[in-house]
Amino acid sequence: MEVHEVTLPVTGTPEGAARARRTVMDEVSGWRRGAVTGELHGAETVAGELLANAVLHGGAGTASITARLWGDRLRFEVRDQSAAVPRERAVHPDSEHGRGLFPIAALADEHGVEEDGSGKSCWAEFDLAARPARPTTSVFLQRLDRRN
Repeated sequence: MEVHEVTLPVTGTPEGAARARRTVMDEVSGWRRGAVTGELHGAETVAGELLANAVLHGGAGTASITARLWGDRLRFEVRDQSAAVPRERAVHPDSEHGRGLFPIAALADEHGVEEDGSGKSCWAEFDLAARPARPTTSVFLQRLDRRN
């Protein structure tokens, strides 16, 4: 089985996170030649959320994102220097922040956090073989309901 992997540094700014998301998705799309665009749409959303969380909450310094594809399994891992573990929380309806874990939980097949002495890695995995060509809102809501 062929394995692909790329790791990119991420500067601690929203622009840096957006640039890293675009670059890592260009890499993944190259590995999945012939992939239906919708196949990677949810994965791109999750990569963006993981990166945004790292930039917003990850502490000083740079973060990094690693994308790994083996077979039909895709994993994103975003590493930052903060020991604070993300937690789902109640959010006021008018709040601009605090919902990042909900789309991650709803769109990824698995996700979690690995802690160590110098920070943490937040990760999400996808089984691309099991993905519909274009995930619908109802698929998103069904997955969200299963996780709650």
